[in-house]
Amino acid sequence: MTRHAFFIDAGCALGHSGGTLNHAFVEKGRKTLEALGWTTDATQIENGWDVEAEVEKILKADLVVIQTPGWWMSTPWQLKKYEDEVFVSPRLCGGDGRSRSDASKKYGSGGFLTDKHYMLSSTWNAPLEAFTEPDQFFGGVGIDGVFLPLHRTMAFLGLKPTQSFMANDVHKNPTIEADMTRFVAHIRNVAAAIG
Repeated sequence: MTRHAFFIDAGCALGHSGGTLNHAFVEKGRKTLEALGWTTDATQIENGWDVEAEVEKILKADLVVIQTPGWWMSTPWQLKKYEDEVFVSPRLCGGDGRSRSDASKKYGSGGFLTDKHYMLSSTWNAPLEAFTEPDQFFGGVGIDGVFLPLHRTMAFLGLKPTQSFMANDVHKNPTIEADMTRFVAHIRNVAAAIG
């Protein structure tokens, strides 16, 4: 069975950033998976989208990859707008999951995408230690702690997480070639884990 990945590319022209690094990660990820026999698709959200077409791309995917810059401790507003417009589709989620007739059905269990996985990949000007060390800016919560709302959004849809990827210090101390090498290895590991 051929696996399919869908990349949501949140690289956007904001301030001093042109989004090109995130676009490059998407292209590298697509080529890596295609070399493994996967098919891929991508949407650059800065170019707009058709809601029904995006729903189809998500439904087709075994793996949804969100590639985003870290922008003001979160994602660009364009990604949140995408979520607000696309993820509310009744084809992706049947509500919050609760049932008055069955108390065992808990909040957040209504997503239909339980046979799919997702991966968060992000680029940051912040150095790695800003995320990992308790006395640094993010208090040691790591990238998954910073992106907790995005993780919970994906869980609400029913998607299963894979390990997140992060490239750090991309403006003041860039190591892009090494980051791309790590990213390729990371994508391969995610693909192998999904099977």
